[in-house]
Amino acid sequence: MVPRRSWSGLAGASHFSPVWDPVHDEVNLLIKMLTTNHLQYYATSFLSAKDSWLFVWPCDPLGHGEDIRVFALQPDIWAAPRSDVYLRFNMSRQRVASSLTDMSVCYRAYQTALTTLQVFLSYATADSSSNAIMMYVDDGEHFFRFNNQPQEAARRVRVPTELRRWRHYCHVLAGETYTVYVDGEVAASGPISGDDRVLPLNGSFIVGQEQDGFSRGMDEQQILKGYVTQVNLWDRGVSGAEVGDMASCRTNTKGNIFSTDRDDVELVNVQERNASLGDLCLREADFVIFPERYTYLEAEEFCRFVGSRMYAPRDARKMQMFNETKWKERLRFRTWLAITDEEEEGVWRRAEDGQALRDVAFAPGQPDNGKNENCIMSGGTDSLLNDFKCNGTIKGSVVCEDQTDVPLFLRGGCKVARTMTMFEIRGYVLQKPYFHGFHGEMILLAEEEEDERRKWLWLDAARNVTLASLEVASENVYPFGRRAWTLEAPVCDRKVGTTRVLSLSRCTDSEYMCADGNCIDIAARCDAKDDCADQTDEDDCDIVTTPPDYRKFKPPKNDLDPNLPLHPEAEVKFLRFHKIDDVQQVNYLEFILTLRWVDSRVTFFNLRSDLFANKLSASEREKIWTPELDFPNALNGDVKTVKTNFFIQRTGEPNELDFNNVNMDQTYSGSAATILLQTHYSGGFVCDFDVFFYPFDVQRCGVSIRLASVSKGQVRFTAVRSRARYGKYVPLPTYIVGNPVTYTLTRRYTLIVLSVFMPSILLLAIGYSTLYLKIIQIHHTRPLDLRVLALSSHLLAYDLCHVSLHQPSYQNEGKHSHFRCNESP
Repeated sequence: MVPRRSWSGLAGASHFSPVWDPVHDEVNLLIKMLTTNHLQYYATSFLSAKDSWLFVWPCDPLGHGEDIRVFALQPDIWAAPRSDVYLRFNMSRQRVASSLTDMSVCYRAYQTALTTLQVFLSYATADSSSNAIMMYVDDGEHFFRFNNQPQEAARRVRVPTELRRWRHYCHVLAGETYTVYVDGEVAASGPISGDDRVLPLNGSFIVGQEQDGFSRGMDEQQILKGYVTQVNLWDRGVSGAEVGDMASCRTNTKGNIFSTDRDDVELVNVQERNASLGDLCLREADFVIFPERYTYLEAEEFCRFVGSRMYAPRDARKMQMFNETKWKERLRFRTWLAITDEEEEGVWRRAEDGQALRDVAFAPGQPDNGKNENCIMSGGTDSLLNDFKCNGTIKGSVVCEDQTDVPLFLRGGCKVARTMTMFEIRGYVLQKPYFHGFHGEMILLAEEEEDERRKWLWLDAARNVTLASLEVASENVYPFGRRAWTLEAPVCDRKVGTTRVLSLSRCTDSEYMCADGNCIDIAARCDAKDDCADQTDEDDCDIVTTPPDYRKFKPPKNDLDPNLPLHPEAEVKFLRFHKIDDVQQVNYLEFILTLRWVDSRVTFFNLRSDLFANKLSASEREKIWTPELDFPNALNGDVKTVKTNFFIQRTGEPNELDFNNVNMDQTYSGSAATILLQTHYSGGFVCDFDVFFYPFDVQRCGVSIRLASVSKGQVRFTAVRSRARYGKYVPLPTYIVGNPVTYTLTRRYTLIVLSVFMPSILLLAIGYSTLYLKIIQIHHTRPLDLRVLALSSHLLAYDLCHVSLHQPSYQNEGKHSHFRCNESP
């Protein structure tokens, strides 16, 4: 059960509230009419000690246009939904037509809360045709049925889910086209679905309730909670201009088949009143007062924190409403208002839109400090205005605009619909604003009867069940951010008395919520910079996680065809050749092997477009399957691993955000990214040299890479997904490196011919030419022949040594290897 608490201002319209009598433990009936500047406010509250409900009409009789009928359909946000509240009209009573093929149906609705299905209209012609016309919304998605056929175009309507706002809808079926208008604008259009276009006009037309049979089979979770007006039905397609005039309150065009403003409608537990047409299109900002003390700059920041901005009354009428709320709710504190004369001294303007205000009710002697004090604070007891420094240390309570289009989200409650996580700020309970869930849950400050301790409660008002409680250090602390709540009822299969982390904030799906409830752009999550004031955006920045049934020894399946082995993409980049040993037939070289594969079993977090920002840590590498490799043609089986890096390359879009996820991380399925393993190797690799055509020989060598400890039926390299390339092209002294998968060494025969063969041939030619000298000169030719032979032998040895010195030397940390040729004595 819900502990004792104050019930003031349950409807959130702070200028009306029931009166609680603590002596007699009863609620007095209060009917109050207040007149200010020709404005009348009407409110009726009916409360008892057992049950309570209150509603305030969402429009006031300002006299703008003709009167229309407004119907209240369970608008009380504290009451449980019922299945016996609706408007009904027997279509056989109209005398215009017996059936129709073209049709237009328009209506204006104002929702105060949501149910599982928000059903606006339902028309049944028989038990078997209970969806002849049906318009409903399910978790923000719109549906419309005509002759039991869903119209696909309706599902393309995108309208933000928003409470306490009048919206005008029109559904037009004309010719072959179905068009949806929302607030006078085309929201979606498409061909009419279904072959049967004839709709009999002899059925039961119900507003605010779904019927599963002919005027029966009502369901309390398929209703409209709020108000409805201007329901009209035509046997033709109304034009876009007509829809625009109706939506903007310029005209009240009545349907020729049915109109709530003309026909006698059966009201089943429905209350009715008249309102002026023009009032339906007026949108005036309401406000919420937070009694905590802030400086002016802190007050601005707090309103931004809750998704709003500071409030400034637009005129004397709104100022009086603000002052009345302060007195009635006992919030008689000095309060900052968003009014300033910083732009022009002495001209006080609203900070929001720069509107100049007249007849500002300053306290006597105020304003008193000229250009030094440009901000306004409302007095605590007299409500008169004083000017203060905007950047000073004076503190006051803060009043924020009631932004109905910026909901809060309560995440972590295991809800089945996103709208079930949405909350709005209403007021007041125990002089504090409370939070109303769109589906009837509440978060409010309550006081325990035993020790009068105050704590925040999360409760289901319709069932009168407290779901969880939260104790905070001070009653001035709101339940924003991530907090551990104590369960008072089973939630998410957790037992009573256990804790569950819930988060309350205004953060949207494109933002990340800091632990304190502030919001930052999701791109700032885990970017190695502290964007949250509490630095929690850099906590828990692991990129990859595996499910409980993940088996690291099992390779992933082929992402394109699970029946085929996994085909990793392999790329070899040869960096440099240290040495080519013709005699030992070994090539000493360095290369980088890059392997890419997809593991659909894992989940990734917060991936960035920059590959190098998605580097896995050592602990993350140990979580996932990694291919084991060996090199069959490595010299002595010894290959040195210089460096290994794991990266995740984002290739797809993130998953849709789980609206129950407290952490609000961006997640990616395993198939939306590629795992990239990059390893730098160095070693000697054996090659079978064929020197028969020396020096015109070409050697075809390679680095053999083999998958170890896995069968070819599971993982296999393919030629299509394998490639090799040589890095920066640097010619070797005796070879040219080709570029196929197995590298090709082509001997540089020009160098060999010029440095070895040509000198030898020249010397031999000289020696041979001495054979043609005369016999008398034999004593000169013999020593010359001997010198030529000796020089040829010595030159050949020198040239071979000189060529070997041109082999590339290995450089490591500034140290060089040196080679020296020893001459024979």
